Amino acid sequence: MRYRNIFRFVIMVFVAGSLAGLVGGLLFGGRGTATAVTKTTTPSAQESASSGRNVLGIGGSKVGPVTPETARAIGANELGQIMVLEYHLIDPTRESEWAVTPEKFRNDIALLKQEGYWPINIRDLVTGTIDVPAGKSPVAITFDDSSPGQYRIMEDGSLDPDCAVAIMQSAVDEGGWASRASFFVLLDVNPPDNILFGQPEYRQEKLQQLVKWGYEVGSHTVSHLNLKKASTQEAVKQLAGSANTIEELVGGGYKVESLCIPFGEYPQDGAILKSGEWEGKTYHYKSALEVTGGPSPSPFSAKFRPYHIPRIIVTGNALENAIKKFKDNPELKFVSDGDPAVISHPSDIAEGLGPLIESPGRPVVTY
Repeated sequence: MRYRNIFRFVIMVFVAGSLAGLVGGLLFGGRGTATAVTKTTTPSAQESASSGRNVLGIGGSKVGPVTPETARAIGANELGQIMVLEYHLIDPTRESEWAVTPEKFRNDIALLKQEGYWPINIRDLVTGTIDVPAGKSPVAITFDDSSPGQYRIMEDGSLDPDCAVAIMQSAVDEGGWASRASFFVLLDVNPPDNILFGQPEYRQEKLQQLVKWGYEVGSHTVSHLNLKKASTQEAVKQLAGSANTIEELVGGGYKVESLCIPFGEYPQDGAILKSGEWEGKTYHYKSALEVTGGPSPSPFSAKFRPYHIPRIIVTGNALENAIKKFKDNPELKFVSDGDPAVISHPSDIAEGLGPLIESPGRPVVTY
């Protein structure tokens, strides 16, 4: 009788433990794990991908490490094309090829957020540091000529709510957006309002604040120089002078790495765009932007040319048309896997995107 009671007690404990385990599994996500094969370009890539950081979703939520299954579920395609948008004047009085109203720009940002885009700087595009939430598509917003409507400070020290910077910062405050865009500034031009956004008393403060927020400041030469017509000597002088002046104004070791080619006119000697020296002042640009050309190839594509990055001039319905083209041809759009240290793409690469670059220097996940 005694042993029978002990046996009953053991059975009851076993059953209770099994029930507790079952309930715990249901409550805490006890789902089975599926296995998948990661196709990679390096022998150690699968280990690196599976042990990498968790993929970040919207709001910083952790989705998990990148695997072929997660990449497929996300629809990741990091060989897809990226829109590089080009803005000039933010003008409340008119819209033209080179001007949009504050309301138009505000609507453009809202549309990009609605359609699943996330902003990056040009320097991030060039280095392939696409730190974008999983499932989002990067977009690079660029501003030429440093006109006042891009960044204006009111008499009370506040941001003009209708300037581009204020509109973007408002989008950041609302959530689902980041303080990323690239400003290509001028230093010695007429009208003087185009010298570092006008307002001479705020010039250095504006540059420093842009960088502090996370935006990029790049070169547009000193005086909007036509590099094709200028002598090599004058071109090198302005490329060096622009980079060094901006770096001195920003301070803190900031480096100018991106260049916007005035008029889209390239110099005869393209090598001077990369690096040079003028009277002891050196420069090292990692990229150069064109004026037009459509969406940019992915930085991971063999078609990507860092010193010939095409852009889309935002005028009329150009932005809406570009977004529609990607919606009609989703296989062409860059979609992030959420981890900038991993490259993910479908095994069937869409025609026109180009193959993966050789030696990408990071794990590659295909599905």
